[in-house]
Amino acid sequence: MSVYEGSRHHQPVAQTVVAIHELIRAILLPRDLADVCRTIFQQLHNVLQFDAGFIEHYQPKTDIMQTIYSIDGEIEKTEPYTWDYRRSKVVAWIIANRQLIRFDDLHEDLSKRFSIENTRSFGQTEKRSRAWMSVPLLIGDDFIGVLNIQSYQAALYGEFEEALLTTVASSVALALDNAQVLAELELEVSELDIPRIPLSDDVLIVPLIGVLDRLRWENLTQTILETLRERGCEHVLLDGSGLLTFDPDAIQAISTIVKAIELIGAKSMLIGLRPSLIEGLIRAGIHLKNIRTARDLPMGLAMLGIG
Repeated sequence: MSVYEGSRHHQPVAQTVVAIHELIRAILLPRDLADVCRTIFQQLHNVLQFDAGFIEHYQPKTDIMQTIYSIDGEIEKTEPYTWDYRRSKVVAWIIANRQLIRFDDLHEDLSKRFSIENTRSFGQTEKRSRAWMSVPLLIGDDFIGVLNIQSYQAALYGEFEEALLTTVASSVALALDNAQVLAELELEVSELDIPRIPLSDDVLIVPLIGVLDRLRWENLTQTILETLRERGCEHVLLDGSGLLTFDPDAIQAISTIVKAIELIGAKSMLIGLRPSLIEGLIRAGIHLKNIRTARDLPMGLAMLGIG
């Protein structure tokens, strides 16, 4: 029996609990917004049956809604689409009542619950969404958006599916909010000049800030190499105290930077990692191979023989 044979099919509870745990763990990992949304639906498929779905993200500053992700079978759309939520009585009702809404057959039941509804086209045009369920995404009293799943089969969802989607909604809201904050922070950081602090003629300190995505570490590598050529420094201290995360991607980025520095005859060292980041590395079983490290700047300078 599949995991998503729901309340009307006696869902296996233990298997569902494990799947929900994996879903929450996966979507809370820091990554960009599109990856978060994609992971949400990939993980939801382990516990619920649906053919299509979407995620709406509320923009409080402009009081509008933004469709940030939709999927229909194998077709996904990640280009944000902004629209006035007041055009949809269903979405407006969800926002006003902060409650899940479910239809056994959307096109038959919609007019019974709402006198006028301008539905936006979604999914395969040759099919019609029937079973349909949307849940508000909330962090405390703050409305974050809407998570929707739908099927081309009627009467697919019941109370169990309602409870399950409501259970994961808070984690989805938090994941979206985290991704949005990281995206805004990365935008701010990317617009800043990469700081380079010459400590002496031989030593260059480079603060690492935020999240080391591919674009940032490529720019960082280029900036470091240009500075080394200009100043002729022999040592580069990479200060990791400002890193938000230190995952395998960040380690790969730093390893690439270290190799590039070595290729032009200089040496490098990673300093200042916060204890929380180091504990995360240990728990994940990740080791900093071929990267020299020091607790802080004084220790790093001592290891270089600079008093």
